[in-house]
Amino acid sequence: MSERAISVLEHVDVIACEDTRRCRKLLSAFNIQATNLISLHEHNEENMSSRVLDLIAEGRNVALVSDAGTPLICDPGFNLIRALWKQKLRVIPVPGPSAITTILSVAPIPNHDFRFVGFIPARARAREDRLKQLLIDGSSILFFETARRLSNTLDALCKLEANRRQIFIARELTKIHESLYFGSVEGVRDEIASNEQVRGEIVCLLGGTTKVLRADVDSTLQVLLAELAPTQAARLAAKITGETRARAYKRALALTSNG
Repeated sequence: MSERAISVLEHVDVIACEDTRRCRKLLSAFNIQATNLISLHEHNEENMSSRVLDLIAEGRNVALVSDAGTPLICDPGFNLIRALWKQKLRVIPVPGPSAITTILSVAPIPNHDFRFVGFIPARARAREDRLKQLLIDGSSILFFETARRLSNTLDALCKLEANRRQIFIARELTKIHESLYFGSVEGVRDEIASNEQVRGEIVCLLGGTTKVLRADVDSTLQVLLAELAPTQAARLAAKITGETRARAYKRALALTSNG
């Protein structure tokens, strides 16, 4: 918590929070005597956004707080913020803790170029389809996961042949039971499986693949496409250059369509 965040919570008229019980614990830790708390979460955000607009129209200052980390980063608040901007009302960001910047500050994986994708889908088919789509890019991927679904996601990554990629997993960052895991996807999956049941908030950084110059892939494909169909050409180009088959196939189709 920054001094500014504490000051804001001390002086606003109303605090809109995801869970009033959790928020009161936060306020108590900093001796903040706030009494006017309203609940704004994913199930009532549309209705509560209207109430917040009314409070502001009455001249009240309102702060938005989420349970674990900065609001709107996979937490409620987007509908409210959009409504405020539509009304041309002033929205002031107050920087606070975020699992994204926290994990990046200690990750042994290059993160100058990464993609944040929020939560991975819960259903098996949707999970696999989403991961397939993300792995095509080859860049590092930062995502949130629940403790209950973590093993399923790691299994899916292994199934999709991403088991040799490096992954850094952080559980309960900045909290009492914080734990960190680093290694290949397969190695970390096995390490976590051998421990007691994983609980708490989890954030994962999946390392990217070695970049292949597009010119090398394209030149290889151009030779192969003169004799082979795109599917066969992509399969061989992937073996020759080290590029993924999916990316090679995508380039093969692009080259074919461009003549």
